Amino acid sequence: MKRLLILPLLTLLLSCSAKADLADCKAGIEANGKKEYLLAIESLTKCLNLPLKNEAQAYILAERAGAYFNTKQYNLAIDDQKQAIVLEKPKDVWPLLMLGAYYREVKEFDKSLEAINAAFNYDEDGPGTGAGMAVYYHKARTLYEAGRYNEAIESYTLGIPKQPDYGYALYERGRSYEAVGNKDMAKRDMFRAFELTPQEGYEPEIAAKLKEYGFNAKIRSD
Repeated sequence: MKRLLILPLLTLLLSCSAKADLADCKAGIEANGKKEYLLAIESLTKCLNLPLKNEAQAYILAERAGAYFNTKQYNLAIDDQKQAIVLEKPKDVWPLLMLGAYYREVKEFDKSLEAINAAFNYDEDGPGTGAGMAVYYHKARTLYEAGRYNEAIESYTLGIPKQPDYGYALYERGRSYEAVGNKDMAKRDMFRAFELTPQEGYEPEIAAKLKEYGFNAKIRSD
């Protein structure tokens, strides 16, 4: 799924007293991009001590939330993401989907679904498009984790036509079919996921599950 777009820093952080103050903000965002999450947290925390405008503060909080998430500090990620949404009303689905994903990690499924359902109020792929793959996918992931497998299948089924070449959705729907004992439909989806193996390959656990169904997918090296 796509990340929050990086806004031009010098525009975003206009209320800073001096351009030199932006060093920690830029360093934190760059560290996040390089997956140096502990450094990102340190730099972004310093950045948040600056007199930022609400939009800028929300953006940096969301960046730090992502770093907290990737270091398995899920409750801190939730706190930052909630604060970011309060400071700046979301302009698209992503702040809400990320909050839903963070709640999912701590098994607060009702709160996860509440955040994700709010994303249905946005046009994901342009004016008039309504919810897209990302919204249906994240909703289905939460429903699956909550043990609501048939509802997960329904959500994946609504999302797949929005992006039919997204192998991960087919793989996850296959797991949902497997969970309700429908092995034939599970194998069909696993085969379609295999056909859509990304150029870089799938994560080892996904490749292992596909192999259970007889499909030898490329494994990601990173």
